[in-house]
Amino acid sequence: MMREKQNKYGISTGGMLMYELLFTPMKIGTLEIKNRFVMPAMNSHWGREDHYFTDQALNYYGERAKGGFGLLITEFLCVSEEGIADKTQAGIYDDCFIPMLSSLTARVHENGARIFAQLQHSGRMQGYGTSELPAVGASWIPAAGHPLEVHELTTEEIPGIIDKFVQAALRAKKAGFDGVEIHGAHGYLLAQFMSKAVNKRVDQYGGSTSNRARIVCEIIKAVKAACGESFPVSVRTSGDEGFEGGNTIEDAAAQALLFEEAGADVLNISYGVPIRSYYANAGFNMENVKKIKDIVSVPVIGVGRINDPALALKAVKSGSSDFVALGRQSVCDSHFPEKVKEGRFEEIFTCTGCMQRCLYPNSFEEGFGISCLVNPFSGKEGLWEIVEAENKKHIMIAGAGPAGLQAAWILAKRGHDVTIFEKEYTAGGAYRLASVPSMKQELAKTISTYLAFCKKYGVRIEYGKEVTKQMVDESDCGILIDATGSVPVVPPIEGIKGENVCLAQDILTCRKGYENKRVLVLGAGLVGVETAEFLTDYHNEVTLVDMLDKIAPLAPLRVRLDLVQRVEERKIRLILESRVMRILEDGIVYVKEGNEMTLSGYDAIVLAFGSKPSRAIEWQPEKAVVFRIGDASKAGDAKKAIFEATKLAIGL
Repeated sequence: MMREKQNKYGISTGGMLMYELLFTPMKIGTLEIKNRFVMPAMNSHWGREDHYFTDQALNYYGERAKGGFGLLITEFLCVSEEGIADKTQAGIYDDCFIPMLSSLTARVHENGARIFAQLQHSGRMQGYGTSELPAVGASWIPAAGHPLEVHELTTEEIPGIIDKFVQAALRAKKAGFDGVEIHGAHGYLLAQFMSKAVNKRVDQYGGSTSNRARIVCEIIKAVKAACGESFPVSVRTSGDEGFEGGNTIEDAAAQALLFEEAGADVLNISYGVPIRSYYANAGFNMENVKKIKDIVSVPVIGVGRINDPALALKAVKSGSSDFVALGRQSVCDSHFPEKVKEGRFEEIFTCTGCMQRCLYPNSFEEGFGISCLVNPFSGKEGLWEIVEAENKKHIMIAGAGPAGLQAAWILAKRGHDVTIFEKEYTAGGAYRLASVPSMKQELAKTISTYLAFCKKYGVRIEYGKEVTKQMVDESDCGILIDATGSVPVVPPIEGIKGENVCLAQDILTCRKGYENKRVLVLGAGLVGVETAEFLTDYHNEVTLVDMLDKIAPLAPLRVRLDLVQRVEERKIRLILESRVMRILEDGIVYVKEGNEMTLSGYDAIVLAFGSKPSRAIEWQPEKAVVFRIGDASKAGDAKKAIFEATKLAIGL
């Protein structure tokens, strides 16, 4: 297939030949993996409080097997009740879980992939309320931000912990898993033993680099003895723990040699905090991965924001890793390998690193499990289907932002006749502007992917044209979808119409630009903060003012932490818990803690007070039914808009 002149989609495959390496088989021990694509362990939140997987978990894993991943590694399966991290974490600490796990392996195998069970114990990271048993650890030291009392495991208790991993491995083998992965990363129990920052023991399991790795080596040997030499064992470890005093790549490389000597068949090299936002460069961990691959003879799996076919190829072809683990990218697009193999590059949903639904699943949606802002079908496998419409209609959509485009291609795929009208001369709307700040450029790929699907399914897009009542009434349109988005909020503040005042959107579209100036940004929500950040790219001195008590409070936690750090690095001044009373020619009058104060000496003032529905379509067509989605319905974020568009489109 890789050598055909054209694939079934009419796309030339000449450029695809370069990707052949990613589809060459490779063995882990004696087990052959059909390609180099790995779905690593990630919490899907598709478990129950009795620690069984739900049926939706099977759908979720099965779809990624169907999508072409050669090897899937389950999310963490707890080997002991006192080691549970999450109330819905799946368990492997009792034989009662074997039938459930057998169903999972059967689903993956029937869809053509291999699957390993990741064996985990939380240690001092025991989840709050998950167990009545005391938390245990390599040392008595509690984790920062997780102040549980920790029982330091005695030397005599450690063989019992090792046996829990061995018994879990035996259950995994009985359940049909192709191998197991021993979780020695991300701050859990085995990582606590391995880490020089945490392990303060004075027995044979503490002190030196070799001693700290001893428990993992003994688990590897014991699993091999119990399950057989041909049963593959992977070890996941951090190439760098990523915090002061933690293990560095030198520690990780030395311990990797010990794991190989103990019998590990593959090493999975992660990072201290593996889930990174768009503020981390793609492939950020690959240098660490390569340093370990260079010194071991067993295969190495590399991870680190790999979200593009060329990045995956580079990782393997450069010798940095043998396999590429696509974490959040596999959530975003379950069929990534298949699309690469078939040359459907423009149809790949690209992970933007937004972290809005994959890491923080408890949202406005029904249910709780993992999903994706860009692709809401993720996590809805078997629940949401695109099926041919029984009653096909002519549908008009106003607005070519992410909501309008997503609704359009799904409706067109279902057989509806769809036309989008966009008043601008390019697609994307406010979402496209969100890609302007540095490190957020991958958001633009979302729009190009939706446009590719629109083209594929025959959606017509008319740019520079707004929908009017007359246009709709004179057509045979049966449904009008209002996806016109939002407009900026401009409150009635004295001086707000001054010549020195502009909107954040004016800055992001570069209709207004400043360099080496003093700029005041009013509004410290995400748009305001990112506009301030963008202004500093041009050497402006920026001050942010808001009534909020902290900046960007609605941003996902880890994204916000990165953003706060960048604000500090760029020396953006913050004046919070302050209400703007008047805008002056060179500043503002504001009230803070009941005191009226003045800021002056600024060259420009930028408004970022939020958004409200555009209300561009307030009229009612004579025949067509109107549906409003995204910001046109209620101002929110792209996650909400794309979700609403998808749900509407599959149901009309």
